[in-house]
Amino acid sequence: MPRRRAQAAVVPDVTPEANPEPALRDDGWVSSLRDELKKTAKTSVDAKAGEESSHRAEWNKRLLQDLWEIHNQFEEVSVHLSIEPSQTLFATFVEFPEKWTFKENFDFGAVKTVELRDRQPGWLGFTLRFWYYQTNEGKPHLRGIFEWCDGESYHRYTGWMRMMTQAVLYDAPESHVDFRALHATLRDVVVKWYAAHLDRTPETFVAHLKERYPKGATYAKESYRD
Repeated sequence: MPRRRAQAAVVPDVTPEANPEPALRDDGWVSSLRDELKKTAKTSVDAKAGEESSHRAEWNKRLLQDLWEIHNQFEEVSVHLSIEPSQTLFATFVEFPEKWTFKENFDFGAVKTVELRDRQPGWLGFTLRFWYYQTNEGKPHLRGIFEWCDGESYHRYTGWMRMMTQAVLYDAPESHVDFRALHATLRDVVVKWYAAHLDRTPETFVAHLKERYPKGATYAKESYRD
């Protein structure tokens, strides 16, 4: 009589894919936590953005007022400068250029760069500039520089290039800008800039910047660019 084959025992698969555990019933805690964390992150970002915008609005108004006054003083000796953002954007004039007020509908907190650019022949590239940037640690800073052209050279593939050099005039955390210190530096720079125009000696002004202030960035840009 033939013997029966014994049936092999079924060994359960230990892999989670083969024997999945039943999912826990969603009681809403995970999704509500996720929403709460997103809300917290957004609130923090909005608060920081609002604080930065408030600082910038105040700082930019003061910088624009200062730079526009410098512009007017230079114009009195027929030295032409231009300001960015343009005075037509941020100011309403009662009597140009002296009597004016800030425009209420201009977003001063959104301005990231304020600059005064020299337009006189022989002074190409001379620019007083302030702008906001983030440090490597993510901290917002305000930096002031004076920039000038240190000569031009011809490159085979890019054509004529200007070599731009910067002197760092001021740098501070956006929340701790000291306008007393900033104004002291501005006075020194503007007086030397003004005197160099009267004497028609831009090289003496550049020598002063190199001697008095730390060297900033250097870079090349196309000569046709403003």
